[in-house]
Amino acid sequence: MKLFTRILIALILANFSACQPKPNPAGLDAFTRFQLVEWNKHLSRIIITDIFSPPVASRIYAYTNIAAYEALVPGFPACQSLAGQLNGLENVPAPEQGKEYYYPVASAEAFATVMKKLTLVPTNTEKYETEYLEKIKKIGIKKEVLENSLAYGKKVGEHVIAWALKDNYLESRAMQRHMLSQKISEWQPTPPDYMPAVEPHWNTIRPFVMDSASQCKPHDPTPFDTLPSSKFYKEAEEIYLLGKNSDEEKQLIAKFWDDNPNVSYTKGHITYFKQKLTPGGHWITITSNVCKSKNINPMEQAEAFVFVTTSLADGFISCWDAKYKFVHIRPETYIEKYIDPEWDPLLQTPPFPEFPSGHSVISAAAAAALTNLFGDNFAFTDSTQLAIGLPVRKFRSFYAAAAEAGLSRMYGGIHFRPANEHGAEEGKEVGNLVYQKLKTRRSGQLAKLQ
Repeated sequence: MKLFTRILIALILANFSACQPKPNPAGLDAFTRFQLVEWNKHLSRIIITDIFSPPVASRIYAYTNIAAYEALVPGFPACQSLAGQLNGLENVPAPEQGKEYYYPVASAEAFATVMKKLTLVPTNTEKYETEYLEKIKKIGIKKEVLENSLAYGKKVGEHVIAWALKDNYLESRAMQRHMLSQKISEWQPTPPDYMPAVEPHWNTIRPFVMDSASQCKPHDPTPFDTLPSSKFYKEAEEIYLLGKNSDEEKQLIAKFWDDNPNVSYTKGHITYFKQKLTPGGHWITITSNVCKSKNINPMEQAEAFVFVTTSLADGFISCWDAKYKFVHIRPETYIEKYIDPEWDPLLQTPPFPEFPSGHSVISAAAAAALTNLFGDNFAFTDSTQLAIGLPVRKFRSFYAAAAEAGLSRMYGGIHFRPANEHGAEEGKEVGNLVYQKLKTRRSGQLAKLQ
């Protein structure tokens, strides 16, 4: 009788278990493991299509990745919100008690919600979002869990959007254009397009971590001078000779790190443009590749993207603050006027003042973030430019890559040496500041990503 009772109870329990909703399948975790890498890749494509300037692109990368991070945090008790740490970010909505969530989906929805708001054509994101959700449903997820997760992700995304709308970006759109100076030492528009200065008021954008746009100031550039015996003339002559005596390797380095989002080409009476990654987008791709090579979990990836994107965003704010304070002349303008009127740089000169080098600042900022996260002497292969037909490049460390990015601007003929050296110092200070001030892990938890 006892045996019969045990068998009967076992059958009842088995039948009861079979009637319960099935848990989310293991395949779901495999599919979403590197979803933030894929969402950032899609965002980069949209940024290229929308032709956002490098500073504006950095703002978009930062807000989308912060939203993704915040929507994922509740699923990882060792991590904490960045509310109260990032300037102006107030408490992020918490998940409702008693509801079941799948936080990777919430994270993707938060990213998509912000992305639709900050890019030009929301339908481009909506199409990608629909395809993502179709794959999620095909793998299998409880309907209630999916609905809860999407609703929570959207709520977090809307919270981040409300925060973003207070950063002075919209107000800066209506500010006066940069007024050209008559001083021979100051920046002038350059060929072939002679475009007006880009984002002259970017220093009015609220920083993410820095106390102010001028917190991390670069050392001053070399004083302007036209005498052949002067230090400034010799710095210009260095760029001139690098261009005259360039070799295949230097030209490859210059083109590899060009990352000009909108290069113009003229044939006869026709001018056309080609779009590429921004400098920030290049470092997003490096971060993505590192995350995949280390096979780190989704929360660790979200941390990495937060540190890198906020370092990039504050790096641009810091750099642009200095650019429009010094309003420094470009090598192209100086060399053609005082050394050789027939000289042209290898790369197309970007439309904003020379000092400091944006590439040097933001590359060093991103390198500082990545070095703090993954350690120094982290050897990696950069395959970012395979899409435009350039070979991969290998680096012994993130700082080595950042140094080459800065040097590439000299090889390209668009920066003097101090812009790169002082810019790298400035960027490193920004990246280290971001890492020191942002605490993603709760007290006592592992601080570095291993």
